[in-house]
Amino acid sequence: NATKKIIASTRDGLEFNVVYSLDKKNRWKTADTISLLGATPENLNAEVVEKNALEASGIAHSEKSTFAVHSKQINMNQEPGEFEVRSATSSGNGQHYSNFLPQTREFSKKANAKMMTIRGEEQTQKTSPASQPTISYNIYKTHPSQEVVGSQMFKTKPMSKSSRHRPGKGEDLAFYEDEDDYDCDAEDFEEETSQRQSENFLDLASLSVGNRVKQERKSKRKDSELSYEIVEAVEPEFSYLLNIQEYLREEGYMFEQADVTFHNQKDNIEHQIKELQQEKKLVIKDLKPRQYLIDVSKWCQLDGGVVDGETTTVIVVSHIKRNVYNILINSTIANHPSKKGSEYLRKQISSAMTIREAITRITSEILINRKILETMKMYIKLFGKKTFSELLHDCNAWENQMVNMNWPNQHYHATWANSEELSNVGTKQDWNDLCAMVKKESQLKTGYTSDDNCGLCSKPKKSHELFLVDNESKIKCTECLRDEFYRELRARRLPIDLQTDTADELEYLPTFIPLTVVNWYIRFSTFDFQMVSETIFKDLGASESFGKCPSCKSALFFDDAPAEKTKIKIIQNRSCPCGYSWCKHCDREPHWPMKCNNYTEWEEKWLLRYSMMHAQGSGTETLLQVACTCAKQMYNVLLPEEFMACPGCKLNIKVDTMQTFWKHHYFPFAPVFRKLVVDGHNPFTGGWNGIPGDNYHEVRFAPRVAVCTDVVKIPPIKASVMEICGAARDVRFDLHFRNRAVHREHILIRKKVMETEVVENLFGTSAYLVENVTAWMYMTNYSDKNVKSNLESMLEDRRALVKTLEGEDSAAITESVKKLIDGIESVKRAVDKKTSNLA
Repeated sequence: NATKKIIASTRDGLEFNVVYSLDKKNRWKTADTISLLGATPENLNAEVVEKNALEASGIAHSEKSTFAVHSKQINMNQEPGEFEVRSATSSGNGQHYSNFLPQTREFSKKANAKMMTIRGEEQTQKTSPASQPTISYNIYKTHPSQEVVGSQMFKTKPMSKSSRHRPGKGEDLAFYEDEDDYDCDAEDFEEETSQRQSENFLDLASLSVGNRVKQERKSKRKDSELSYEIVEAVEPEFSYLLNIQEYLREEGYMFEQADVTFHNQKDNIEHQIKELQQEKKLVIKDLKPRQYLIDVSKWCQLDGGVVDGETTTVIVVSHIKRNVYNILINSTIANHPSKKGSEYLRKQISSAMTIREAITRITSEILINRKILETMKMYIKLFGKKTFSELLHDCNAWENQMVNMNWPNQHYHATWANSEELSNVGTKQDWNDLCAMVKKESQLKTGYTSDDNCGLCSKPKKSHELFLVDNESKIKCTECLRDEFYRELRARRLPIDLQTDTADELEYLPTFIPLTVVNWYIRFSTFDFQMVSETIFKDLGASESFGKCPSCKSALFFDDAPAEKTKIKIIQNRSCPCGYSWCKHCDREPHWPMKCNNYTEWEEKWLLRYSMMHAQGSGTETLLQVACTCAKQMYNVLLPEEFMACPGCKLNIKVDTMQTFWKHHYFPFAPVFRKLVVDGHNPFTGGWNGIPGDNYHEVRFAPRVAVCTDVVKIPPIKASVMEICGAARDVRFDLHFRNRAVHREHILIRKKVMETEVVENLFGTSAYLVENVTAWMYMTNYSDKNVKSNLESMLEDRRALVKTLEGEDSAAITESVKKLIDGIESVKRAVDKKTSNLA
C-alpha cells in the first residue's frame, strides 16, 4: 500500500524496478537531475545516481561504477516546490556507492579523530537520524570526461562462468584494491554535501542517457544556504549525435547485394569491362583484382533532363568464380518495398547475357522509381496526408502513384514560371571538387585479395569484404568498418580516416556505406571549409554564401550583393542553373515580397479559392478535388451537382450515385470495344477499376484521390484580388504559352530579328509580380496607387509584346521589350522601397 501511494504521488511517469530507454517517448528531454528530483513527493528523500557504462567498470562491475550522486533532502521550512540539490562526484572511472558517504570513509574518520585529540575534547556520539524511504534513479551513461571514455564507449563485455576464460579479470586490480590507491582516489572527491543512503530505499530502473535538454530552475536561496550549490543537469558531450538511421528513412536509399550466377554468360569479366569502358556515360574504377565500381548515375537520368549534382547510383561488380558474381547496387533513389532483398535481385539479372545487359535492367527500373518518387513529393505538397518517409514504406502508395498525372503544382518551383530576374542565381560547384576536399593522400595499394577471417569480429569473410588497415597490420571486414564509420560520423569527427590501405578510401566507401550517407558525409566535411570561406569573404567586405539545390542536389555558391543597376537587394528567392527556384528561408516556392509566415497564411486559402474559380458546377456547399481513374487528370467540382466529367478521358459520373454512364462521343475506350459495352458486356474480365460486373451502367466510380472541403470553412478573399491574381496565375503556369513564345523567339533569332533570349524571363517576371505583389498588398493591408498603376502599365506592355512577337518588325519588338523591362524595374523599385521602410 505504501508503494502504491508513493507511485501515485510521483510525477515522472515511471514504475519501480523497470528498465526504461531514454531514446523512446522523448524521455531524454526530462531526464535531467532537476526534473527527476522535482517529480518525487516532497516528504520523501530522492537521489540521482550516475553510473559508468564502460566495459571495465559498468555493466560487468556495477558495484564499482558510481561516479556521481545528486541528492535531495527533506526541508519542511521551505516553500512547496523548492528543494536543495547536493552533489558528490569523482573524477575517476567509478567507485563503490559507499565511498560517497562520509560515514563510511575511513580517512574522514581518522582526520576527525586526530583533530579532536589535539583540541583535548572528547568525541561525542551523534545519533543518526531515523532512516526514511529514498527514491533512487540509477542512470547508466558514459563518463563526462573524454579521457576516461576513450574507445570503450558503450562497449559491453560478456563474462564467462568458467575461470579459465577471464582475460579481463585482472583489470579489477586497478580499481581501489589496495589502500594506497583508495586513499589517492578519495582525494579526488568534490563534495558540497553528502547523504547517507537509507536501508529501505526504492530502486527505480536503470536509464540509458541520450540527448538531454538542459533545464533551468529558479532558485530562492537564503543567505545561510550560499555554501550549497544548486547543481543543474550537465550537458554531455554526445548530446548532439547525428541520427543516421532517421536520415536514411527520410531521404530513402537502395543498398541491395547478392551473389548472382549468370548461366548465359560466355565472355570473361575483363573483356566485358573493356566493352563497358567504351561507354562515355559510365565511369569505371578498378578497386581490387576482379572488383570494379561502375558509376551509372548518367544512365539513371533522362536525356535532356535535370543533371544531377552528385553521384546517385553506383554498381560494384566482384567476380568470385566462373559465372558467379557479387553484385552490389548502391543508390540514393529508393526502390519498391516489395522488391528489396537479394532474391529479387537474382531473379532480375541472372538471365542476362552480359554485365551490360544486367546494368541496363537495373538502371531502367531505377528510372521508373525516380519518377515515382517525384510524384510522391508532389502528392505530399498537394494533399499532405502522409509524410515522404511513410510513403516510401507503403506498397500501395508505390502501386497507385500517378506518374503520368498532370499535377496542378508540378511547375511551382520552375524558374520560367517564377523569375530569374528576381532570384539570386547560384554558381554550381563541381562534385569532384567537393570530393577532392575529403580525399586523403593516395597510396599505391589495392586492398586484401583473399578470403580470411576478420581480425576484429573473427567472422569468415570473402576477399571483397576485407580490407587491410593500419599499414597492413590488421584485417577488418566491411561490417566492422561500417560501424566505425557510423560512430565517427555520429560524433561529427570529420574528416573520417578508417586507416584502410587503399589507393583512395573515398572510392571504397560505397562498397559498404549507403551512397546517401556517403554524399551526406562529403557535404558535412566540406561544410566546415565553406563556412570558413564564407567568414573570410564577409570579413573582406563580400557577401557570398553557400547552399544546396533541393532538386539536383548541387552545391551552389551565391553572391548576395545587390544588383549594380537597380541597387535592389533581393536575396529571399534563389535559383539553380538546373531551372529550380525556391525560397531561401522556407524552401518553398518563391514568394517575394511576401514573408514566409504571410505566404503560408495566403497559400492556405488562395489555392482553394483558385480551385473554386476553375471548378465544374455551380454548387455552394462543398469543393470536391478529384484525381480520375485514368491517372492523368485532376479536376474540381462544386457540390451539389448532378454530373461531373474528367477533362482528360471524358469519363462521365453521376454524382449522387457515383456511377459512370456512357456517352457515344465521350466513351474512353476504342471503337472496337464500344459495341460490346452498349450491348451490356464488359470487355475486361476484372470489370471497371477491378470491380466485377458485366454491365457498364452498374459500375461505381472509384477515384484515386477525392478530397472534400466545406466552402464555409475556406477563408474568404476580396473579389478584386482574386480576379487579378487568378488571371496572372493562369498565364504564369501556362506551359503551352511559354513553349510557343520561346519557339517564336528562336525563329526570330535565327532570322536575326532579335539578338538575345529575353522573352521567357520577361513573361515569367511580369506574371510573378502581378500575382505576388497583389497578394503582398492584400496580406499587409497596404494600398499604394503608384504600385497599382505600375502593375497595370506593366500588364499593358506585356500584351503589347505578345502582339508584337507575331510580326517581324525588329524595331517594334525592341521597343516593346524595353518598355516591359522599364515597367518591371519601376515595380521592383516601388516594392523594395516600401519593404525597406516596413523593415
